[in-house]
Amino acid sequence: MAANPGHKEDDYQSLPIEEKESHRWLATPLAARPFLSAAALVTVIADREGDIYELFARLPDAKTHVLVRAAHDRALGAAGERLLSKIAAEPEAGRLIVSVPGRPGRTAREATLSVRFCPVVLRQPARGTDRRDPPSIALNLVEARKIDPPPSEEPIVWRLLTTHAASTLAEAAWIIDLYRYRWIVEQLFRMLKSQGLDLEDSFLSDGDALERLAATGLIAASGVMQLVQGRGEAGSGLSAARVFSPAEISVIEALVRKFESKTEKQRNPHPRHSLAWAGWCIARAGGWNGYATERPPGPLTFARGLRRFHAIAEGFRLAAVNPNEPH
Repeated sequence: MAANPGHKEDDYQSLPIEEKESHRWLATPLAARPFLSAAALVTVIADREGDIYELFARLPDAKTHVLVRAAHDRALGAAGERLLSKIAAEPEAGRLIVSVPGRPGRTAREATLSVRFCPVVLRQPARGTDRRDPPSIALNLVEARKIDPPPSEEPIVWRLLTTHAASTLAEAAWIIDLYRYRWIVEQLFRMLKSQGLDLEDSFLSDGDALERLAATGLIAASGVMQLVQGRGEAGSGLSAARVFSPAEISVIEALVRKFESKTEKQRNPHPRHSLAWAGWCIARAGGWNGYATERPPGPLTFARGLRRFHAIAEGFRLAAVNPNEPH
C-alpha cells in the first residue's frame, strides 16, 4: 500500500534530507547555481522553513552565502549551550530604526530594533545525521528585537543565522537589511498567485506548459515589482527603458498628458522618461488618484494599471498599422 503523502512517519526526523519535504530548500538553490556562475556574490535568504542543518553544511561556497531566520533553539558547540540563551546573554550592540510594512494584523510604521550579534558554532543534530556533513558549523547570529511593541501586536524578533561577517553594528545592520529584502520576494510571488496573475488557478496539466506559463508570469510580476520599487524618489534616477520599450514610452507620453490636470497637485512630479515618471502614469491607469498625500500605489494597483496600459498600447499599435498593407 502506498504511503499517505500527507502523513509523516514516526521516524521522520531520522530520515535523510533527500527524503524530506524540506529538501526543496536545499535543492532549489543548488539547481540555480549553474545559472548564477557569472555573479560576483550570491546570498540565499530564507525564512524559518529554511533553518536546515544540511543547508548550512552543503550550500555555502567561495561566493555563495546563506542568511536564514532561525526556527530552532539549536545545540551549540559548548556542552549544554543553546542558541537562544547564547544570544540573550550578549549585550545590546545598538539600535536601528526601520520601516515595517503593513500586513493583516499589523499596521505599517517605523520600528526601533534592539540589535545583538555573536558568533556561534552549531552542533549537528543527533537525529538524521549524515556523515557527509561536518559535526559542527561556524556561523554568525544577529538578533533584531522590536522595542516597545503595541500590546495588541506580537513583537518582531528576528534571529538570523548567516555565513556573512557580523562583528560590528554596521555589518549586523546590513544583515538585517538583506533579510528585509525577502519581503520583496514575497510580494513577487503574491503577484503570481491569488493577488495578481492567479497562476494557481491555471488548468494546465502539462509540466512543460506550466513551466512556460510560470516563466512568463515571473516576467510580468517582475515588471510590477520594478514599478513598486521604483515609485517616487527611488526611481527618479532610473530610466523607464528598464521596463518599457521606446514605443511604449511614446504611449506613456500621451497618457501622462491625459492624466495630468491643471493643478500642481496632480502633475507628474518626476523627471521625464524616468522609471518613477512611467510608474506614476501606470498607477494612475490602475486607479490611483495621483495625490502625494495619499497612500503610495502598491502591487495590485500597478498590476491593474499595466493590464489597462498594455490594452491601450495595443490600440496605439493597431492604429499605426496601414490597413492597406498586408500584416
